Amino acid sequence: MVRKESVAPIAGHAAERGLARLMMRLPATRATIRAAAADDPDLREMCGAYGEACTVLDRMRRDASADPAIIAEYEIICREIEAEVMQTLLGDR
Repeated sequence: MVRKESVAPIAGHAAERGLARLMMRLPATRATIRAAAADDPDLREMCGAYGEACTVLDRMRRDASADPAIIAEYEIICREIEAEVMQTLLGDR
């Protein structure tokens, strides 16, 4: 069996999805995010929250009846988590 590169040995599907998405959104920090997520439980929690928020946002964007205000709110949440991750990686927390 051929195994794809894993994003990190972290618990939870949402955290794995979130980490993968963060690495795509913040490509200059991929290696740093991957390494930090393996050791930092707070960062793993942020990855999980990001994964869940992105999943809901994707689902709402596909739903023609979704409230645009809620979509905008989830977009803000995702950006805020991205900013918090960057602050964590830079040691500004």
